[in-house]
Formats: sequence, C-alpha cells, structure tokens
Amino acid sequence: MSFFAELKRRNVVRVGIAYVIVGWLLAQIAEFAAENFGAPDWVLKIFVVFLVLGLPLALLFAWAFELTPEGIKLEKNVDRDESITPQTGRKLDFIIIAVMAMALIYMVADKFIGKPEITETTVPADKSIAVLPFVNMSDDKDYFADGLSEELLNLLAKIPDLKVAGRTSSFAFKGKNDDLRAIGDALGVSTVLEGSVRRSGVRLRITAQLINVEDGFHIWSETYDREMADVFEIQDDVAAAILGALDVYLTDGRAPAAIRPTDNIEAYELYLKSVALATSGFEEDTDQAIVLLSQAIELDPDFAEAYEMRGYIYFMISAWYMDGPTAFALAYKDASRALELNPDLIRAKVTRDSTDAENYTWHKEIEALEWGLGITPHDEMFIDALAFSFNEAGYFREAEALLTKGIEQNPLSSVLRYQYALTLNAQGETKRALEELRIASSRQVWTGTGIAGAIHLLAGQDELAIEDFAGYIKYIGGDPSRARHLVELGRSAPDGPAELAAELAQNPLPGNTPSAYFFYVGLNAMDQLYDDLYRWLGEAVLASPADVIVRDVMPLRQSGFMTHPRFMSFAEANDMLELWDSRGPPDNCSKVDGSWLCE
Repeated sequence: MSFFAELKRRNVVRVGIAYVIVGWLLAQIAEFAAENFGAPDWVLKIFVVFLVLGLPLALLFAWAFELTPEGIKLEKNVDRDESITPQTGRKLDFIIIAVMAMALIYMVADKFIGKPEITETTVPADKSIAVLPFVNMSDDKDYFADGLSEELLNLLAKIPDLKVAGRTSSFAFKGKNDDLRAIGDALGVSTVLEGSVRRSGVRLRITAQLINVEDGFHIWSETYDREMADVFEIQDDVAAAILGALDVYLTDGRAPAAIRPTDNIEAYELYLKSVALATSGFEEDTDQAIVLLSQAIELDPDFAEAYEMRGYIYFMISAWYMDGPTAFALAYKDASRALELNPDLIRAKVTRDSTDAENYTWHKEIEALEWGLGITPHDEMFIDALAFSFNEAGYFREAEALLTKGIEQNPLSSVLRYQYALTLNAQGETKRALEELRIASSRQVWTGTGIAGAIHLLAGQDELAIEDFAGYIKYIGGDPSRARHLVELGRSAPDGPAELAAELAQNPLPGNTPSAYFFYVGLNAMDQLYDDLYRWLGEAVLASPADVIVRDVMPLRQSGFMTHPRFMSFAEANDMLELWDSRGPPDNCSKVDGSWLCE
C-alpha cells in the first residue's frame, strides 16, 4: 500500500482537513471576541500560533493512534481485520461537511450583514456630530488610532452645514464608557461616530458606526478590511457614508475627499501619530511630534503636510518653551517649504505670514490668523492663537466673541475656557471668571489656579489665594507649603514686595516662565513684575515668555498693570503701540494728542 493510501486509511487527510476548517472558524470567533472585549493584539496572535502548531500534532496523533470500540490505541496494536477506520472516516466526513456549512454561513453573514444600512432609528434633524477617538485594538500606542480619528474629524469639519464638535472636547471621552446621551448633551451634538482600529502588519481592520445619541441605535455601520495603503479610501468612504446618512454635503453636492499627502505609507503613519501628539498640550508630546515629523520628512522629502505641521508646532511653542526667534526661524523655514510643495495649505500660509522676521508686525500675524479662521472656522489652534493675541493686546471684547463661538463647538476645551475667563475678568465679570477658571483647573490647566489666586489677592481674600497657590505650586513641582509664606511675605510692610522678589530670586518656583508673576500682580509688586518682563522680553519682539505673562496680566485690570507708569514704555518695546496704531484702539485705551492713555 502506498504512503498516500495509508494516510487515507488512517484518516490523517480527513483529520487535517477538519482541523484546518475548525481552526479557521475558531480564529474568526477569537478575532470577534478580541475586538468586543478589548483584548490586546498579542492575545489573538498567540492564539493563532497555537492553532498552527497544533496542526502537525493533530496529524501525528491521527497517524499514530486509532479510535477503537475499546478507546484510543496505538495504531500498531490494532488488528487490521478489527479496525473501524472506515466508520471513523465517514463520521469525519459528516463533521467536515457540517463545519464547512458553518464556515459558509459565517462568510455569507460577514459579507452581507455587515454592509452599511440605515436602521429603524430616526435620523436627527439637527446635523451635528462628535468624532470620538477610535479604540486602538493593536499592540502599539494609541497614536495611529487617534491620528486617524482626527483626520476624519477634520474631513467632516469641511462641511458648512454640519456642526462638528472640536477635537479637545471629543477626545475628553477617550478610554471612557460614558452613556452616549450624556456625551451628546455635553458636546451639544445629536450623533456620534465611534469605532476601532486593528493593525497587523500592513493589514487594517477599521470598524465605524454612526449612532443616534437619543436612542443609542446605529444609523450606519461598516467594517473595512483593507491594507494600510487604502487608508485614504477608507477615510473617503466613512465621510461619504456619514454625510449621505445625515444628508449634508459640500455646496457643490459632493462629499469631501481625503487628500493623499504622500505615497509613502510609513511616512503617513508617522504623520498621523504626530497629529495626535501635537495637540496634547504637553511639552514632551510636542517634542516627540517634531521628531516623528522629521522622520516622515526623511522618508518623503516632498511631504508638504509634514513640513506644515512641524512649522506650526514651532510657531505654537515660540512663546511657550522654545526661544522665540529660533522657533520663528524654524517655523518660517518649514512653512515656506510646505507652500513650495503645496500652495493651498492654510496652516502653512498662516505660519509663514506670522513668522516672517524681515516683514513681521503683530498686526500682520493677527491678520494671518483671521484669514485662516475665515477659511477654517473650526480650527481650535487658530482660535486659541488669535484669542491669545487679543487678550495680550487688550482687545478683550473681540477675544470674548471669538472664544464664545469656539466654546460652542468645543465646550470641553479647558484652554479656550481659560482664555475666556481672562476676557470676563477684564470686563468686570470676576465671579463668572472665577467659575471658568475653576472649570479649566479641574481639567488640568493649573495656571487657572494661579490667576484665581491673583484675583483673590487683589480682592483681599488671602486665604482663598493661598489655597489656589498651593494647588498651583504642587502642579508645577514645587512645595505647596510655600504659598502661605510667599503671600505673608509679600503682605509684610513696608518692604514686602522687595522681600518677596528677593525670596523668589533666591528660590524660584519651577517652570520655564517665571511663576512669580501671579504673586507680583496680586501683591502690588509691579516694579518687580516689570523687571521680569523686560528681562524675559530682551531684544526679541517676535516672541518670548513675556508674551505669556502679558496675556495673563493684561486682563487683570484691577491690578493697575495698564495704568502703571512703566506700562507705556513696555508696550512700545513689545510692539503693542504699533499694533494699536495699525489695528485701532483696544478696550479701555485711547489716543489723546498723539499719546496713548489707558484706564
């Protein structure tokens, strides 16, 4: 008897076929379970490895052993005349047919049941949506899933008739299992897009579902099994399906199309990760985003969007923790290169016009930001940057109007609420300002407690101020018990401000920007404050940590900062008077006989 005939007689071939089919079904079930229970990608991989390793063991077992009426025996110990392998083979045939039928049913269900469909739920008349961060089902960090979610958000935000909740607000629900109705109420939207991303090598499985928050039912859902190279088509498909379900489109009746910024998928993956990091608000994340974008540019030197994003990050951090002139030079270089590659990039144009050192004026920077917002009114970074300039320059009413719209589309943005609080205080609404600062602080914008502490000091509420400052100092890595000592030292007469300045000079509070200004402004140590401002301003008009201080202090009108004898000379050195001459007078200031006066 030939070897193959012996394999058939011992049912080795049937066992192999049955094992492969059953193993395939088990792998599908395991994948479904892993996706729904949030298991990491390595669990499924290990399961599949064990299935593969089990095949040769099953074949070896079928060759070496035989099922008999007395149980399992070694094949060599079974008399051929008493062997029941033919009966066993027929049973295996039935098993194979049954399992194949199950596999066929599964494939039909997977092909047709998972197709997009409109359920019985009513499509809301209110055309609004929040894009929640997609759940990461892979072994890596969440950056790719987050970046993909943000790209979908930006794609949908291009539709004029669709209200899209801002990125910061939507991503506030990351990793949470909040009730969809509560999410809808918090964000002011009627629908939510959620989903998951699983990557295995070059393969992608992306699930997406559009849900009516009122009843929790699906309006549309789909699963995409594609390769990484198809990620742009997936974005297009998801956007088109959502807009079709909600019956909203561009003015010409089309759905927006995802722009394919690079043919290098590895570079695009790095870009998506950088997008997620760049908006976190943490220094280490923005530094890592710059590294990732630099790697993407190495892979594709013509990747315009990577230059654009890196340039805009430099622009953002120019008044935060990087030397202003250096950051402006890097931002201008990247933005200019991005526009050489793609003249239509909006952020690149705003960045270039805002960082052109040879032709820079503060007025031009504001005009560039206003132009960018006119085209992309949902851009939270533009709103934040423009409100920053308005608050720093004294245009508080304009800042309030801008931030009111920004918070409407991004109600959970703590950064926007922080700036909104400044505008309220500048216009005498101190109680509302403190409420907004409390909200911002509860969402990790701890500088809000510093501002609140200064406001309480100015109102003579020292105990409340000490409580605020203790929380702030703890956040920046200092000893919170210093709060009481510093307040009491600054209150001591007659040399309290000078002694406070000496103490903070000898033992400064942590941070890149001098945190002492919260104490100075609240304890009438204005000369010490102006000394610090001039020191930080130096010769750099373009950007410096002094900008952050002035943005926070200008709205504290009860401090007398704008009426101090040194204010006008500082305003001139900081390019503020030139801005007022170009743009017009700010709130509470006017030009009399050729000189600016502020109340």
